[in-house]
Amino acid sequence: MTNSSAPRSAPSQPWQEIFQGGSEPAEQRVFADLALRMVSLQRANQQAAGSAIPHRTLHAKIVVGVNNAELAFADTLPSDLQIGDFIAGARLPATVRLSNANGALRSDTVPDVRGAAVKLELPNGVEHDLLATSYPVSHARNATQFVEIAEIGAGPADHVAAAMLAAFGPAETERIADNLKRATRPSDSLALESYWSRGAVLWGAAGPVRFRFSPLQAGPPVPVPADDPDRLRLEFAARLQQAPCRFALHVQRFVNEELTPIEDGAVEWREQDAPWVQVATLTIPEQDILGPDGQAAREHVDALAFNPWHAPTQFRPLGNLNRARRAVYTASAQAWQA
Repeated sequence: MTNSSAPRSAPSQPWQEIFQGGSEPAEQRVFADLALRMVSLQRANQQAAGSAIPHRTLHAKIVVGVNNAELAFADTLPSDLQIGDFIAGARLPATVRLSNANGALRSDTVPDVRGAAVKLELPNGVEHDLLATSYPVSHARNATQFVEIAEIGAGPADHVAAAMLAAFGPAETERIADNLKRATRPSDSLALESYWSRGAVLWGAAGPVRFRFSPLQAGPPVPVPADDPDRLRLEFAARLQQAPCRFALHVQRFVNEELTPIEDGAVEWREQDAPWVQVATLTIPEQDILGPDGQAAREHVDALAFNPWHAPTQFRPLGNLNRARRAVYTASAQAWQA
């Protein structure tokens, strides 16, 4: 699928998606199999935890859940980025879920990747989900590699290294391990993290973009007990007792397949090649998220399914990893929501 009509503000080169197996139907068959394998991992996590209730395959533990946030677009939003309901000055109600990435309900003190899921309520009643994680790129180049790594990681710990080498070879195993080491780390505050889309999404006629939420608050983390398993939630709650938490939404535009590839989720779009442009501000208002109303909101948010394919057509996800998420996230949601 190629975009060849190029207005003056369009990407410098045409962009395209390349389907695994050579066609969209062939790729969908691959993704259907990957979805079944991920649901099997989801059930294995449930059994290992001794839980009668299934959880999300990934991002199982909600840290913060609020349904009264707002995404406000800049009055100076560039004209080529004004698409659909994303227009200068627009203010959209938002639901926000901040989470730990692991598929098990682990303590906040454990090193992990962190996630931000934002569900926008558009004027026509359509949902628009923006999903991001606390590292710029994926450890996996595509969905097949992602599932293979997850399956190896779920096996016996003393077999992981040998299995990785057998599956991917020395150079690729080193790249994957280095990525996971950098991405999986302790966090002092989810309010001070940045969250990247990793993969590209379409932004109407402006073409493919990647996006990022960056913190607008500064200062050190709020002191909370260092060994509390819910320390990230407590820290965020202490912040919201004093002031709103805000994040800037930035996008960077596609340049060409070499510098800003769409299909390879493990390649970073470097700022010097694709500068970040601030387009909006996400505000989580001051509130008590530990009280009864805050707890009710958190439980409501945790029952919602977030999927990058919850989006208008002009903002559809792009690339192999994102295309796979439609099948995998849907299958996972059906399992844990049931």
